[in-house]
Amino acid sequence: MIPNLILIYMKRLFSLLSLIMIALPVVPELVAVEARQAPVVEIRFTGHHFEPARLTVPAGIPFAIKVINQDRERIEFESFKLHREKVVEPGQDILVRIPALGPGSYDFFDDFHDDVAEGTITAR
Repeated sequence: MIPNLILIYMKRLFSLLSLIMIALPVVPELVAVEARQAPVVEIRFTGHHFEPARLTVPAGIPFAIKVINQDRERIEFESFKLHREKVVEPGQDILVRIPALGPGSYDFFDDFHDDVAEGTITAR
């Protein structure tokens, strides 16, 4: 009885591993296609503020924000509504991927500096 159970579990495991091996080559291609299609908007942090401070993006379409830190201090791009927070070192840039947004306004700010004005992303 026990050898039969082992054989059954081994067959199931082999089937599962076979499916994974078939799917693995496809997943990176799907991610790459999605990344190529997502538009990228740029925000620069310079002189202790974001430029532009207001962005308008189409609602319902995923996109990415390239945050470029041109100041001499590290910053943290953060948005509670977008559920994103990323540190950007001086002279560096990061890419923040944003899923398709519903119509509305989404604030972002530098969490490391209280004196920096907030920015807004408006999805229309």
